[in-house]
Amino acid sequence: MSDAVVCSFITKILCSKGGGLGFSELPSLSGLSEHQLEEILQDAGKERFLVVPRDSLRQVLAVSPVRLCLRNSCGGCQNLHICKNYTKGRCFRPACGRWACKYSHEVFSEANRKVLKAHELSGLNENELRVLLLQNDHFLWPDVCNFYNKGDGNCAQQDNCTKLHICRYFLRGECRFPKCKRSHNLLQPNALKLLLEGGVDDQVAWNIQTICEHKTAVLSRELGPRKGNFARPASSGEKSSAGNPREARLEQATSIPNLMDLNLGPDQGVKATPCTKPPQNAEKEKSDEICLFYVWRFCKNKTNCNMIHYDMPYRWQVQTANGWKDLPRREEIEKAYSDPSITSISDPEYIDFSTMTTSMSRVRRLSTPSSVTKPPKFVMTTKWLWYWKNDLGQWTEYGTQGGQLQESSLCSDDLENLFLAVPEGSPQFKAGSQQYEISFKDMKQRNLQYQTQREVRRRPKFVSSEDVKTKKGHTNQAPASTPFTDYPNTWDKSALPAIGYKAVEVIKTSPEYTKIETLFQKTMSNYAIDKLKRIQNPSLWQIFQWQKEQMKKKNGGKTVDERLLFHGTNPSSLEAICSDNFDWRICGTNGTAFGKGSYFARDASYSHHYCPRDAKVKAMFVAQVLVGDFVAGNAAYTRPPEKSSGMINCYDSCVNDVADPSIFVIFEKPQIYPAYLICYREDRPSGYVTIARGTTSGRSTTRVHLQQQQQYQWLPSSPPAATNYVPPVSVATATATATATATATARTATFTPTYLPRQMAANNNKKEEEKKCVIS
Repeated sequence: MSDAVVCSFITKILCSKGGGLGFSELPSLSGLSEHQLEEILQDAGKERFLVVPRDSLRQVLAVSPVRLCLRNSCGGCQNLHICKNYTKGRCFRPACGRWACKYSHEVFSEANRKVLKAHELSGLNENELRVLLLQNDHFLWPDVCNFYNKGDGNCAQQDNCTKLHICRYFLRGECRFPKCKRSHNLLQPNALKLLLEGGVDDQVAWNIQTICEHKTAVLSRELGPRKGNFARPASSGEKSSAGNPREARLEQATSIPNLMDLNLGPDQGVKATPCTKPPQNAEKEKSDEICLFYVWRFCKNKTNCNMIHYDMPYRWQVQTANGWKDLPRREEIEKAYSDPSITSISDPEYIDFSTMTTSMSRVRRLSTPSSVTKPPKFVMTTKWLWYWKNDLGQWTEYGTQGGQLQESSLCSDDLENLFLAVPEGSPQFKAGSQQYEISFKDMKQRNLQYQTQREVRRRPKFVSSEDVKTKKGHTNQAPASTPFTDYPNTWDKSALPAIGYKAVEVIKTSPEYTKIETLFQKTMSNYAIDKLKRIQNPSLWQIFQWQKEQMKKKNGGKTVDERLLFHGTNPSSLEAICSDNFDWRICGTNGTAFGKGSYFARDASYSHHYCPRDAKVKAMFVAQVLVGDFVAGNAAYTRPPEKSSGMINCYDSCVNDVADPSIFVIFEKPQIYPAYLICYREDRPSGYVTIARGTTSGRSTTRVHLQQQQQYQWLPSSPPAATNYVPPVSVATATATATATATATARTATFTPTYLPRQMAANNNKKEEEKKCVIS
């Protein structure tokens, strides 16, 4: 096992745990012995992992030189091009549209993936990469105060300053002054407050402080004692190092044992080899991947694109004397290759899939990027499936039951992520009570207890030319009956756009309207629905159905718990949600009591509190949500926790109360579909009739109420000066419940109104006022 194989996996573990972890906890999570782990950390060096003492224990921190680029776009840059605020989860501009952010929100773009691959970070997901960047890139931290860092360090705002009162060179690891007059303590209350407000939690703040102190200590050792006369004279009020917390931490940092100096004895474990970095001036090669944008519609880069332009997400070629040549009948070859039980074909030409050769030449298969490296909206990615061979010779996909007493804890997507991160790795997993190991290099699965081995194969999910047309949104034929193209029967088939969505108003007399109205009125009886619009977004629907199928497979074929839930939001977010689904970074964070995700409520009355109070007509979403298996939430969660320790399989969502959940937190967008948009307003009390008439400025409105048991009633012989008289009203068939004394058989009735004046502010521009009458 080499260092390159496990370094990425160890970094992934550390970042998933907040950027750092106790050394004693790593062996159980990584599957390595303590001695092997020490050797790997030693060979990787402190440029990759920093081991520091904390509370008499050793703490391992993830360190990396990867940084965000300071510019919007540049050529040949070795940094990541991602929006700074998006990385911190605080960019509320959409990724596209009129008000789109000018910086990229695509974390795993082609250029970014190359940078991550160069730094051996391909296996990190978005949240893990965010943690790694937050504790290493000072560009993501709050700005330092320029006034504090100049001259005597006098800032007029003192503790009220919104910028860090910290030495700017300390944050970069470049402070040359052993007794610097500026603060080197990020954990002081004011600095820590600004870090927390900037999206950095307590643990990451401690990690930042430790990493900065380590860099300062390394620089101090390199310069030597007062080398170059860099030391500043201490001010009269400055304390000695014994009473200075910063000095104490600096001394502690300089005394940290270097793993490179550890004298480790021989062991039978596997020796790790040092990381190898690609040369800086390596020639830029053309990618062997097919361009997603060209397959979908068009590529704006045209001939300048460094990816291959082809009309299908895969391409089969044979090597000839004149270069690579396309093979005929590509769909037949692809269909055979997608079947894990087929190792070769003879028509149209003999091809051995295990060696990727013909009888005389080499064969290659080009494809679009793997689906795990792109967001679900990229429908032209290649979905790779992983299979193992059981005792009957049948090939079974990982994550599904097939010959084992219990399905494996890994699914195809999990294995694909691990494979891309470390192509020659050997991850371990559990299936029931058995522990297994998969060797990507040999494509073998081994039982660690009985040492039995099985074959493993990685094959793509077959996509035909008709499937490609369907995904593009233009096909003249009716799509096959699959979960990805079957739309609900209630949908208007003439309103299915290729991109985006259509809002279709639901007829009030339809059962669909009645169902949603009943659900809404359970807790919102004092409000009436103005309009109910059905959101028809084919792309989001296909992603939602795909996610349902994946969750069903992970659940052993059992039906996934799906619910209709409410979500209240601001009008400014409606368009973004209908187009790109719910995203807590766009919708805003009204609270994270049960986790950092999108919140949904069982009761419409709860979601109503998150709609603007001053709006006459409010809007609320009804979403189809795959809640699946849920667990009690926690404010620190950025994803649902694992179902059991050491297992990759996690819960699907978090709730406020497991026994009777009314609030659900969803962390993955594909688990949500914005099904309906309810436009509603406060309902008028039952029985009120609106009568419009002319009035003059300063005249008050009058509410006429005819309840039998009304206090302070008075019957004037003539209308009072402060009100306007309403003539007797004739009403057909008074109901028996309106008043106890009404005659049930009366066909008409004439009443003398009772006046209850209600003062209202004068409005010179108002030409009419309303008179409300309740008829008993």
